[in-house]
Amino acid sequence: MPGDSSVSAPAARTGNTFIDYSALRALVVEDYPGMRNALRLSLTNFGITRVQLAANAAEAIYQVKQKPYDFILCDFNLGEGRDGQQLLEELRHSHLISLETVFIMVTAESYYEKVVATAELAPDDYMIKPFSPEVLRSRLDSILLRKRAFRDVYRHFQAQELEASIAACDVLIKSQPKYLVDALRFKGELLVTLGRSEEAEALYQQVITLRAIPWARLGLARALHLQQKDEAAEKELRDVLEQAPEMVAAYDVLSDVCLAKKDALAAQEALQQGVAISARTVRRQQKLGDIAHANGDLDTARAAFSTVLEKGRHSVFVTPGDFGNLCRVQLEQGDVAAAADTLKKNKSTLQDSPEGQLVMAVAQGMLHAKSGDAKETEKALAAAAALRASGVRGDARLMLDLAGTCMASGRHDEADGIVAEVARNAHDSEALLSRAKQLYDEAGRADAGAAVLALATADVRKLNNEGVVLAQRGDFSTAVDKLLTACAEAPHNPRIMMNAVWVILKYLDKAGMDEKMLEAARQHLNEAERQAPGHARIAGLRLQLKDVESRFGIQPKNRS
Repeated sequence: MPGDSSVSAPAARTGNTFIDYSALRALVVEDYPGMRNALRLSLTNFGITRVQLAANAAEAIYQVKQKPYDFILCDFNLGEGRDGQQLLEELRHSHLISLETVFIMVTAESYYEKVVATAELAPDDYMIKPFSPEVLRSRLDSILLRKRAFRDVYRHFQAQELEASIAACDVLIKSQPKYLVDALRFKGELLVTLGRSEEAEALYQQVITLRAIPWARLGLARALHLQQKDEAAEKELRDVLEQAPEMVAAYDVLSDVCLAKKDALAAQEALQQGVAISARTVRRQQKLGDIAHANGDLDTARAAFSTVLEKGRHSVFVTPGDFGNLCRVQLEQGDVAAAADTLKKNKSTLQDSPEGQLVMAVAQGMLHAKSGDAKETEKALAAAAALRASGVRGDARLMLDLAGTCMASGRHDEADGIVAEVARNAHDSEALLSRAKQLYDEAGRADAGAAVLALATADVRKLNNEGVVLAQRGDFSTAVDKLLTACAEAPHNPRIMMNAVWVILKYLDKAGMDEKMLEAARQHLNEAERQAPGHARIAGLRLQLKDVESRFGIQPKNRS
C-alpha cells in the first residue's frame, strides 16, 4: 500500500529516457476515499500533479469521455458494479482509451494473478498491495518508455493505417533491439489481421527459431489455421498446451480448429478445458454454451450460459441475447420454473433496451407455450411482433425461437416469414439452417420448411455467386448491381455485404470516383463489422477503402 514516504520529482535525464511526469494527466479509480487520496499522494510525490479521482467504474468512464488520460491507476475490487477488469475491457473494447494510455491495476487479491494471466484484455501491469511509491514509479518508467518507443506503431494502427503500422514495427525492430520481441509480436498480429497468413507464419517461425515462446507458437497455429492447414495447427496447439497448459487462448484457437475439422465434440472439450482454468471470461463461456447446445449437451450449455450472467453481470460483452440463451436451454430441459425465475430476476435489465424487451417477449412466449397458456402466449407473440415492426432486431437463434413458438401457436405464415428472413441473412450457416429444418420437422411441416428454406436461400445465393463470378471476370458494374440487390434482400448477411464492399471498391478503382457508391461501401462495411466483429476480411477491406479514399483525396469518415 502506498505509504507516507515521498519520492522526489524526477530529475532531468538525457536522451529518450527522460519522462516529464508533470505533463501527464492521471486518473485514479478506487472505491475507498482514504486509498484514493493515498494513491493520489503517491503520484504527486513523483511529479504527476494533474490527478482526477473516481470512486467506481461509472465515474471513471464519465471522466474518460470528458478528456484523455495518459495513465489510469485502478483498483480491481470496486465494490458494487463493474470491477477493475470489466472497466478495462469496456474502455479498450469501446475505444475509450488509446493504446498509448497506461493502465495499471492495483489489488490486494492474490488471485488476480490468475485473472490477469487468463484475461482477453490485460492491463499494462498490475501491483499487489502493499507496494511503495518507488516500485510504482519504477514500473511506470518502464511502461511509458515502451509506449514511447511504440508511439508510431500505435498511432498508425489506431488510424487504421495497418501497412504503415507494420512499417513502423520494422523500424523499431532495427533501431531498438530492446523491444525486438514486442515489435515482432505486434507485427505478427497485424499480418494475421490483414489476412497475410503466410507472412505471419514465416514471422512466427523466425521468433520460434530464436526462442520457442508460447505466444509465438500460438500465433503460428493461428496462421496455419487461416491457411486451412488445420492438421498442422492442431499439432502445434496440442504441443503448446502440453508445455504451457495454462495458456488459455490456445484452447480457444484449438476449438476453432476442431470446428473447422467438423469435430464439434472436440471443440467443446477444448473450451471446457479453458474454462476450467479461467471461468471468468465471458466470451469463452458464451462460445462454450453455443457449442454445447448444438451438441445437445444441455447441462454444459446451461452451466456456461448461467456463468455468463453470474460472472459477467457488468461486462460489456454480455448482451440481451445471453438471457435468451439461458431461458432456451432451461425450457428445453423442461425446467419452466427456472426459466420463469431467470426472466423475473432480470426483468429490469431486459426492459432497459428494445433488444432486451424483444428477448423478454420471445422468452415469455416460449415459456407460456410450454406451460400451455395460449392466451399469454398470444400476448407475448403480439408484443414481439410489435417490436419487430418498429425495427428491433434479435439474433438469429432468438428469431428461430420466435418462429418455433409461432408454429406451435398455428401462426404459420408469420413463422415462415421469420425463418425466411433468418435463412436469407445466414444462407451459408449449416447450424442455423439445420435448426430451422428441425423446427419444421418437429411441427410436422417438413415439406413446407424445405420449400421456405429453398426459396429464401436460392435467390440470395444465386445473386452472390453471380456477382462474385462477374467481378472475377472484370465486369464490376454488373457485379455491383447483383451484389447490391443481394444486400437489399439480405440486409444483415455479413458475407454478402463484404463481397459487395469488395466489388464496389474494385469498380471504383476501375471506373473512377462515385460518391454514392463509396458511401454504400462504407455503410455495408460498417454493418458487416457489426454483424461479424473480428472477421478476418474486415481489416483488409478497411485498408482497401482507405486506399480508395486516399487516392481520390477524400477525407475518411468515422465509423458510425
